[in-house]
Amino acid sequence: MNHEYEINVRERLTRLWLEAEPSVQAFVFAAVNDVHDAEDVVQQVALTVARRFDEYDGTRPFIAWALWLAKSRIADHYRKQGRERLVFSEALMDQLAEALMHQQPERTARHEALEHCLDKLPEKSRQLLALRYEDDAPMERVAEAIESSAGAVRVMLFRIRNLLADCVNNELKRTTT
Repeated sequence: MNHEYEINVRERLTRLWLEAEPSVQAFVFAAVNDVHDAEDVVQQVALTVARRFDEYDGTRPFIAWALWLAKSRIADHYRKQGRERLVFSEALMDQLAEALMHQQPERTARHEALEHCLDKLPEKSRQLLALRYEDDAPMERVAEAIESSAGAVRVMLFRIRNLLADCVNNELKRTTT
């Protein structure tokens, strides 16, 4: 196999997976109760997608194929636990997959808009968001880090979230018109 061709295939797989992953995660987390088990199932889906990528029919939506594989990995998960039946019916799982498939383009646009808006925030606001949401720090620790009170941090985060929501909505309006 040509080295350049292999690189192109890997880049395509990576791009498609990154677009589909939020929907796959939502699908798996809706079907698997335990967070750690759900994370493991998502990893299994990612491995399956990578291993079987040569089977993917590029004329069909990638997200549909990834969700179909996710459904199989969810069934495997419950079989390993000794449960033959899924928590949700097959029909409900299919409806959830269909809904997530239709949301994917909107989610991608929203994600891009959010990243653009985050880049526009002042450094202190980005630091505050990183402490609270990336590091999952409690309010008290965030307050200590920025030498403020927990109440003031709550107010700042509220304002930043509102600012981001407005910015994202404006970005989406701008890009769709």
